[in-house]
Parts: sequence; structure tokens; C-alpha cells
Amino acid sequence: MAHKEGNMEQTFKISDEQWERLNDETFRIVLERSDKLVASSLEQLRKSTDRAYILFGFLLTVFSGITACLIRCVDITVLLPCVVLWLGCGIATALMFSKAIWVHPFIHQGNQPRYLITKELIDAYKSNGAYQHTLLVSAIEENQYCYDYNSNILEKRAKVIKCVMKVIKATFLIVVFITILVKLAEYLNCPWVTIILCNSVH
Repeated sequence: MAHKEGNMEQTFKISDEQWERLNDETFRIVLERSDKLVASSLEQLRKSTDRAYILFGFLLTVFSGITACLIRCVDITVLLPCVVLWLGCGIATALMFSKAIWVHPFIHQGNQPRYLITKELIDAYKSNGAYQHTLLVSAIEENQYCYDYNSNILEKRAKVIKCVMKVIKATFLIVVFITILVKLAEYLNCPWVTIILCNSVH
């Protein structure tokens, strides 16, 4: 059942040889297994949406808090880590907002009635009673298309989340480095470090 939906064409087709050699019972087993796979991909897609919104809400809350702290901050030793955190959280929040927080497209599991009663299927029924056989084949092809489409959406979102996590990790590492450097300078009584940091800000 070749069709186009969501700007993605179905590419998987059961060959004529497979159509002739495999019986209905075999196709039912394949269809049962593919149904479970499609249901799993849809569930993972739903969970990824929930997690993305939770992560976005957390980042937005942290970013707002750091912004408020940054506005009132006057101490250079506190200002530098705050600036880095503000930039890092800002970039991560922007990435989530622009690439992960959206109503994602997806393909429903199962077949639409329009695809269950087609000229191809009716002709198969009239000619040799192979309607059920053809229907099973079409359902399997549809499941493959549905799984490929939903997995593609999930993979894109996973790449965005991976990028966001890299930004967060890099931000924390820079903040830790700056904090250690400042504290070490204070402990060793090295005012030149503070002067350099002040000049780098200005």
C-alpha cells in the first residue's frame, strides 16, 4: 500500500515472491510482531515529549534565576561564574525551545479505512479471493512505514537533547574551573588573578 504522508514516502514493499510463497499464518505472525514494535516506538515518542518539556521547564527556571542573580551581582568572583552559567543555560534553553519543544508529527498505529478498501484489494478479492492475504501484506508494509517515520522523529529529538546536554556539561566544567581558579587565587593571596579576570570582563 504505497502512499505519502507527512512528507515521507513509504519505501518498504513485500516482493511478489514473498507474497506468493508466504501464507496468511506467517504474515499474521509478522504483523503481530510489527504491531508491538510500532506501539513501542509510539510510546517512546510520547515519553520523549514529556521528558523534553520537563527539561525545558527546568532550564527555563534555572535561566530565570541566574538572570535575576546576574542583575543584582556586583562581586566579580560571583559575576564570572554567573555569566558563564547564564550563557550556557541560555544556549541550552534556546536549543530546546527552537528544536525540541513542538507538537511533533507522528503516524498512528493501524490502518485508515480508506486503505483497507481499495481498488487493488477489491480486484484481488474478485479474482482469486486473496483479499485477506493482500490486506495482511498491506498492513505489514504500513507498520514498517509507521515505525520508520516515528523512529526518525525520535532520532532527531535525541540528537537535540544530546547537544543540549553537551552544552550543560561544558558550562559546568567552565564554572568549576573559574571557581577553583578564583578560590585558589584568594587562598594564595594573588590579586593579579582577580585583576586579569576583571580586565577580561571589561
